[in-house]
Amino acid sequence: RKVRLWNIQQAGCLAELTLPAGSEGSPHACFDSTGLVFGVAAPMAGISGHLINLYDARKYDGGAFAELKLARTSIEKAIHNKGVAPELAMELSNTEWTSLRFNTSGKQLLVTANKGLALALDGFDGTVNNVFVGEGASPGVPPTQPLAACFTPDDKTVLGGNEDGTISCWNATTGKLLRKLEGHVGRVGCVAVNPKYAQIASACTNPALWIW
Repeated sequence: RKVRLWNIQQAGCLAELTLPAGSEGSPHACFDSTGLVFGVAAPMAGISGHLINLYDARKYDGGAFAELKLARTSIEKAIHNKGVAPELAMELSNTEWTSLRFNTSGKQLLVTANKGLALALDGFDGTVNNVFVGEGASPGVPPTQPLAACFTPDDKTVLGGNEDGTISCWNATTGKLLRKLEGHVGRVGCVAVNPKYAQIASACTNPALWIW
């Protein structure tokens, strides 16, 4: 279980990073918008939480400059505090993470997970700043698939693709649902934003381009 760094201009990888002791399962990695910092997340043993290590891309051989630990109980508490029933909050806190990405400023990390869950984490200490839960395929049915989600370039909004074909637009600070975009015929499995222009691309069985 390793994470590799590559240079697309030369053959072979630059480095192999071994996951920290006490972690298990598949890791996720991402660079920040500057390309100078990258993060690696992996589940801790015993489903006790997740480790997130932050590295300087120029000095990765010196190890992580920050090692964050997010306990499963902290995730469960944050989900429950958003009004989710205790049984579902516990279930969601155990669900597998599917992606990790920084916002533009690098001050937050967005984690997506199975069962329509996304977490906005503090980029400095790893605490849960906000919780976002997508919509299922029909009213009253909880989502079962991973949530496709991203920050907008101004860091003010989190976009999440739902299983009912809509895209939820949440306030990144308060978590309040601002609006829903409608137009897809099935689960929205991909959402991406244009970093320069006010455009959003999304896809299910039919792709769509939105003006933000």
